Amino acid sequence: MQAPPVPSRTARAVTRPTRSSPRTPRCSPSSTRSTSLRRTPGHTPGHLSLWRPDERLLVVGDALSDYDVGWVSRALDGPEAAATALDSLKRLAALDPRVVLPSHGPVPADPDAEFANALRRAQRFVDDPEGGVWYGARRIFAFALMIRDGIPADRAETYLHARAWLRDAARLLGRTPQTLAAELIDAMLRSGAIVLRDGRLHAAAEHMPVRAESLRVPHPRDWPPTRH
Repeated sequence: MQAPPVPSRTARAVTRPTRSSPRTPRCSPSSTRSTSLRRTPGHTPGHLSLWRPDERLLVVGDALSDYDVGWVSRALDGPEAAATALDSLKRLAALDPRVVLPSHGPVPADPDAEFANALRRAQRFVDDPEGGVWYGARRIFAFALMIRDGIPADRAETYLHARAWLRDAARLLGRTPQTLAAELIDAMLRSGAIVLRDGRLHAAAEHMPVRAESLRVPHPRDWPPTRH
């Protein structure tokens, strides 16, 4: 039986999960004749990894990098999302690639060692679901601070209260958004992940802020319809 074609960008966008309709990541491989690349299971819905067996070259997208592992949301992807992501990583590692191309960071010099590290990280999300929720909250807030070149300290909790991901995390952890926001800021300050400088909270990791005008561009859902 001929494998179904790789879905187009538009098709993937249409089938993307919504907050009211979470689902578990798919893991069905397919292939395309034109490029001899194979679609392999990813760590999030619609994720596409490409495998070129003749060269043992694997494009892993966000599933793997030299500093992190793909994170999934229990709130959006369901309670088994972490286990599905771990299984996906195992299947990618089983391909035994010679070259791995991630979306972020350098090309791994030792794919076997990189996969071993990623599998250990992913296993922790399975073994400690609450720890995975905390990890996601810290990661998202740190990126928000990077993008915005910091947030005024006296507005940070109000900013967090309005975030859907913070409310999701609070529900999963059995806390109120107000309690979790205060705990998150305190924990990240104590760990050194964020710093207070000139009255603003900043991510401590080296980064390049986004230009302020870029943050004023409306979301795609708010773009006016195009005329044909």
